[in-house]
Amino acid sequence: MKAANDRRVRYTKMVLRESILDLLKNKSLNQISITELCKAADVNRNTFYKHYNTPYEIIREIEDEIFNALMDSTKDIDNVEGIILASCRTLERDKKMSVIIFSETDSSSLLSKVLSSFRNTDTTLQNNSDATMQHYLLNKVYLFAEQGTIALMKDWVLGGFKESAESIAEIISYLIQNINGSIDNFKSKGL
Repeated sequence: MKAANDRRVRYTKMVLRESILDLLKNKSLNQISITELCKAADVNRNTFYKHYNTPYEIIREIEDEIFNALMDSTKDIDNVEGIILASCRTLERDKKMSVIIFSETDSSSLLSKVLSSFRNTDTTLQNNSDATMQHYLLNKVYLFAEQGTIALMKDWVLGGFKESAESIAEIISYLIQNINGSIDNFKSKGL
């Protein structure tokens, strides 16, 4: 009986997710009522409340899955270029959810969590940091590279994935390498 219940729970969550993604094509998340969502998913409100309290929780669950997929796709990679490429490929694999995440939520926090977790991987910046380089400058460089990466990924996703994951990752990696190259210039100015 438990297997049948698990299957029903998975089905219910799946139809609620598909329905909210369909509704988000025409409305913003804050305009979608639980009644409207339940009608679109063909589930009653009690069933909805067994799993969620608000439609936002469905989106949060989707975000968590994307975050976990991003982390899984990058767990064995030890360079920034590889991490960016794996992240772009993960976003490209699930285009529909990526578009929703970038258009409906603060996607920057989702990607920021992923990119921040890999700061220690960026050996280029670490190798450039010496005793004369102030800690705040390194943090500024990381922040600039992180937010620039997020902005380019968001533009790519919301622009319809016109470039391949490889192309956008190459552009981002090129820009980050140039940011890294400018560190010596900052150091020579005494910043």
